[in-house]
Amino acid sequence: MRLEDKVRRLQEILLDCSRVAVAYSGGVDSSLLLKTALDTLGAGNVLPLFASSLLVTPADRERALSWPRRHGYGRGVVVEAVDLYPLSWKEFVRNPPERCYLCKFRVYSQFIAIMEKRGIRVLMDGTNTDDLKDRRPGLRAIHELGVRTPLVEAGLCKDDVRARSRELGLDTWQQPSSSCLATRLPHGMAVTEERLQQVARREQGLARLGFAGCRVRLDREDEGTAYVQVRQEDLERFLDQGMRMAVARLLGKEGVTRVYLDLAGR
Repeated sequence: MRLEDKVRRLQEILLDCSRVAVAYSGGVDSSLLLKTALDTLGAGNVLPLFASSLLVTPADRERALSWPRRHGYGRGVVVEAVDLYPLSWKEFVRNPPERCYLCKFRVYSQFIAIMEKRGIRVLMDGTNTDDLKDRRPGLRAIHELGVRTPLVEAGLCKDDVRARSRELGLDTWQQPSSSCLATRLPHGMAVTEERLQQVARREQGLARLGFAGCRVRLDREDEGTAYVQVRQEDLERFLDQGMRMAVARLLGKEGVTRVYLDLAGR
């Protein structure tokens, strides 16, 4: 199916719903969904909801909330930040293998409660067809709660999303895929504020060295070990001797003595 046909199908799905809430993360997928919903249904019929918590960095929060302004929308379009406190969710803090399911169920349940008070019956999520190929426990919560995934329904894959986002002039079209900071902790390692901030500082430091979209994962047994993933296009630059030394100094200030690099990249 051609991209234009998929886009037309996406618009038809939105029109059938009339009024919707969009679970907006600030990423490329939910940005395209939000843009299409706003342009198809009008600002008064779209409620963008952003989950604000320690699981996202302040920079990511600002990027998400400033999306309407950056894309030329007036005061009538506001991404609503919903304050959440996942460190008070005991089952989440234990960090079991189903952590993402537990979190998504909590977050989207709160979104549904908010939107239903405003007479909105449909919550939409930016999952695309490529996401269905991976093991994503959060998808179970989406299905259980009856959340719509219109990008999937319209047949849009990740490349389609980026291509359409570029056509529309969205500044997110090349943005690396992202996930919450808790994904950097191995299952069974308790989720704490200190560990989340530790991950955020390390990734922000690498981003300043030019490695946007990197991941720095913790080791279950050794606080001095870090596992680094950078985008495939950044691997050669990371392996430069001078850059390796710069990374070692940067992470060394965080107490890291051993750095393991994923040679496959992101």
